[in-house]
Parts: sequence; C-alpha cells; structure tokens
Amino acid sequence: MNAHTNPAGTTATTAGPTAISPAGALLGESPLWDKANGVLLWVDLWGGRLHATDPRAATTSTIELAPPLSSVALTEHGTLVLTSGLCVYEKTEDGTRHLADVPDSPCLRINDTAVDPAGRLWLGTMPLPHRPGMTGALWRLDPGADVPVRMLGDVALANGIAWSPAADRMYFVDSLRQTITVFPYDVRDGSLGPGDPFVRVALEDGMPDGIAVDADGGVWVALAGGGAVACYSPTGELRERITLPVRYPTSCAFGGDRLCDLFVTSGCRPENPDLRTAAIARGAGSLFGLTPGGRGLPANRMVI
Repeated sequence: MNAHTNPAGTTATTAGPTAISPAGALLGESPLWDKANGVLLWVDLWGGRLHATDPRAATTSTIELAPPLSSVALTEHGTLVLTSGLCVYEKTEDGTRHLADVPDSPCLRINDTAVDPAGRLWLGTMPLPHRPGMTGALWRLDPGADVPVRMLGDVALANGIAWSPAADRMYFVDSLRQTITVFPYDVRDGSLGPGDPFVRVALEDGMPDGIAVDADGGVWVALAGGGAVACYSPTGELRERITLPVRYPTSCAFGGDRLCDLFVTSGCRPENPDLRTAAIARGAGSLFGLTPGGRGLPANRMVI
C-alpha cells in the first residue's frame, strides 16, 4: 500500500501504482476498459501494437499492426475502432473496414480520441514531427457519417477528451499550451459552447496529456514529464497528486469490476536515449494500475 498526499495535507491510502504489463512500450496511449472481456485495451503508438491486459492475471496479449497507431475505441457491436495517420477504421474478427478520413493536411495525424455518451467519436489532430508552425484541430465524427466535422482549430497538441458525469461539460487538453479547457456540451447534437480555462498546469509539474473523469466529476490527468497523475475537482482545484515510478505517464482510464481501478499508460520513447535502458528498468512503457478511491464511469461505445 502506498500513501499519497492531497493539497489539504491529509493522506489517503491507495493500492499501487503497480506495473501490470511488461515495460518498453515506446508510447503507450488510449487506455480503455473493455468490460465484456475484462481487459484494459491500450495502444503503443509508435510500436504499432494493440494490447489487451488482464489486470487480475497481469498478462498482456498483443496484436501487431502498424505505427502510428494512436487510439482504440469500442463500438456498440463489440468491435474496435482504431486510428492511424488521418484514417479511422473498424477492426472485426473478419478484418478491417475503412470508416472515415480526417480531411486535414497530410502533415498532421490523429492523436487522441474519445467517444461521447451519444456514440460520437471525437478526434484531435497534431503535426507530425519536424513540422514547425503547424497546428491541429478537434473534429467530431457523427454516427453513420464518413467525414468528420471540424469543431475547433488552432490546437497545438490535441490530447485528452472527456465528459462530466451529466454529459453537460466537455474537457479538452491542449498539451503544448499546458491547458485543460472546459466547454458547455449539448449531448443531443454534439455542440460546444464557449470554452473556459479549467486548469493550466505549471511547466515544472509536467505536460497535461490524457484524462479521465470519475463518477464524482473529478478530472484525472496524466502529467507527462512530471511522473504523476493529478486529480482536479469539478471547479479546477487540485485534489491530489499520485507519483509514479516513471517520468512519462501518458493517459489514464478507470476500469476493473467496479470501475475502482485507475490504469495509467506510459512510454519510454520520450526519455533521453542515453537514459532509456535505465528508465525501462524502472517500468517506463508499462501499464500501471492503482486504486485511488472512488470509481470511474463506464466506457462510451461508438455508434457506426
């Protein structure tokens, strides 16, 4: 059992963080709890691998695909939706089926994605390496559509997307700007109201990356480079910060039988090449599990 400290100075007891997969993923991303199969789905973006980790057995099965494999989502039919480059495709037992392409510059790629409570797929884009001055956007793919709608522009590095328990607020991370923005959200038509600053993360605390929202409305964010996950209240106050044994946690998701476990992906590629071997020995690139208290929300499923 580990202890972590919240800003009020009290301590809370939590199980973990414990590595539950082998280390060495180049850039773990897109953790997603698959309740039907009792596994945590996640991708190694630059390794081009789709992983399914059984947290009880601490075993991971892997499907080799092609990089960049940026995200995975579940559909209402139980199939998977994956993103690579600017392409969105469905993976079934019989093969793959193209669903959509983001109509953006080929110098960009899809980064993080998330499904809203009505089954829409939201996608953020970012520049490929060595494309200075370019910015990405935030897109929405509606059920049955094959072309997404551009919802926001001038995004430096699109990352975590999540909704409040009542689905009336959407949170969106722009990592390079160190910000989480909150938007009024109309789940009936997928429209956004004017965004307001929710949290600006200090540079010394790491870069905000993937996020998850718990059943009480707490917003959990992985702090890449900061070696921690932080939880903010629905009004943006820091509730707690949990330190991990790796510098680059990348995203987080609740799962487990009662949605009480928080799973955190990580990567070894961001490490200095001279330090990478030592970082992997400490668990860089592993999937971590911990039990922070409270519970998460069920994963939304895409309607296609």
